[in-house]
Amino acid sequence: MPLNPSEILNNRYRIIKLLGQGGFGAVYRAWDMNLQKACAVKENLETSAELSAQFMREATTLANLVHPNMPRVIDHFSLPQHGQYLVMDFVEGDNLETKMIKAGPLPYPQAVFWIGQISDALDYLHNQPQPLIHRDIKPANIIITPNGQAMLVDFGLVKIYNTHTKTAQGARGITPGYSPPEQYGVGTTDARTDIYSLGATLYTLLTGAVPPESVE
Repeated sequence: MPLNPSEILNNRYRIIKLLGQGGFGAVYRAWDMNLQKACAVKENLETSAELSAQFMREATTLANLVHPNMPRVIDHFSLPQHGQYLVMDFVEGDNLETKMIKAGPLPYPQAVFWIGQISDALDYLHNQPQPLIHRDIKPANIIITPNGQAMLVDFGLVKIYNTHTKTAQGARGITPGYSPPEQYGVGTTDARTDIYSLGATLYTLLTGAVPPESVE
């Protein structure tokens, strides 16, 4: 059941409104009563051991990241009989999918500028001591702030990549048109997975069309 507006979580975060909802949880705009500023609260309602562990990996991993093109993690906590919660900076603005619905394909210089900023964020993730793979790059997960800065959001499929053993920990998921073949279960995802998805995103921004599925 969605959280109600004005509901307070952890004696600190007052829910303002629902931003998006999926099968395992939701994302809300909230107000941090301690810091007196807006924030985003991501809720995980899935209680299976695997997905609960994935949520905690996401929280603890992202809490140590700082990059100008990514929101910061402020807090994470669990509430008995409710779920797990990840609190991040609230990013004002429209995502690129919404921008394209309103105005169509982007001019080449603008598209390349924003994709360049996201490339910087991915380079930062891929070069962590334990490299991180986002695995869900697409127009809907890139928000443009009022000052024109591109922000990479939604780390729900983040994977911690071990370059020595080729093993990984992370949730599985695909987005038709943006996910490369290895994400369909026919190979191991690594930094090249994000590069493929970034290229597919740029294709969409310039043409207004989603690329064919990679497995086709």
